Amino acid sequence: MNWLFNKLEIGEELKKNFFVIMLVSAGGAIIYMLPYFRYDYYDAYMNMYNLSNTQIGVFGSIFGVFGFISYLFGGYVADRFSIRKIIAISLVGTGLGGFVHLMDLSFPALVALYAFWGFSSLFAFWPACIKAVRVLSDADGQGKAYGIFEGGRGIFAALTASSAVIVFKLGANKLGEAYGIKQLMFFYAVITTLCGILVFLFMKDETIRDDEHISFKDIKNVIKLPAVWIIAIVTFCNYVYTLSSFYFTPYSTTILGVSVAFGATLAASKRWIAPFSNVGGGYLGDKFGTSNLLLASFVIMIIGVVGILALPLNPSTTITIMYTVLFIISYLAYQVNSTITWAMMEEGAVPEKYSGTAAGLISTIGYLPDVFISILAGATLDAFPGVTGFRYFFGFLIAMLTLGTLAVMMWKRLLKKQKLAQ
Repeated sequence: MNWLFNKLEIGEELKKNFFVIMLVSAGGAIIYMLPYFRYDYYDAYMNMYNLSNTQIGVFGSIFGVFGFISYLFGGYVADRFSIRKIIAISLVGTGLGGFVHLMDLSFPALVALYAFWGFSSLFAFWPACIKAVRVLSDADGQGKAYGIFEGGRGIFAALTASSAVIVFKLGANKLGEAYGIKQLMFFYAVITTLCGILVFLFMKDETIRDDEHISFKDIKNVIKLPAVWIIAIVTFCNYVYTLSSFYFTPYSTTILGVSVAFGATLAASKRWIAPFSNVGGGYLGDKFGTSNLLLASFVIMIIGVVGILALPLNPSTTITIMYTVLFIISYLAYQVNSTITWAMMEEGAVPEKYSGTAAGLISTIGYLPDVFISILAGATLDAFPGVTGFRYFFGFLIAMLTLGTLAVMMWKRLLKKQKLAQ
């Protein structure tokens, strides 16, 4: 496999730690299967526990709010303790929660379980993953490293979700949908726990010198870094697109007249698009510069959304093809952006020992849309039925992408200042 690494111009550190980064990548995909699988099996899950739509929505709110509160402190923990143990414990803990889910739980017990998953999968896990990729790869190959990490996450998510469908169907065909859900939960619980054990066995503890241990006072130093705040804004704008992209499907089916089956297929294809754009984006980021690629991607995303809104409201094969092309182009650009955003820490000279704390602060701000986007979208679409509501909501998305573009321009100016100061 050495010849392939050399051909792909993969650095020595990334080459040496490739298997471990793939393990972390698998964990980064699999750990979120349990907290989120209810969306893929919405009706079956709701019927199994006799839940209302509002009650299912509470699970997402509990999960999102907990993440918002805990990311910053989790980042600090990731800089203080072994990232190997943090990642392994988070995966095993989340998996054990899946085994608890196999019991007949009441609504309050389910709320408590999702709160626990909010802690186990969000608190320190994500900052630890971001730091692990940075520590285990070469300084001049961060784009490739994060591209491989995100691409791996996409592949593992697609494979796991596809396998889960088979598991669910086998169970449902045997004893009904409730049994299929139980089989599904068991499957996710097993592979999540197993992934945690593999990380613990094969990942080595990083060496942390005494002068690299950070204290609460060091958090002030992270907060003072302009680079961290700009990365947070870029992440925020990207994540608004992440959550808004779910609404392209109902727009295409109810407004543009695309068939429900085709809309669902296109939405599902996102999981298979992601790995290619992630890895490709990482390589392009290293070749042309992270900031240059970010700027180009934001502009392409804006053009894609504006193009979708500008499509005639006359259902036809031509409209379906045009919508598909615009959607895929904008989604590819988004995936490139989401991959190389974390490489900005190296480009912006954020000290490596602050990686976890910086990732925590960035995530606290960057993933804030979890708290309000679904509420904003629902309220807008209810208040302005039909195409008007979608235009208002996607108009907000375009504004956020424009803000992201301006943030990247600020980033380029910051890099010039840093270069002149050297």
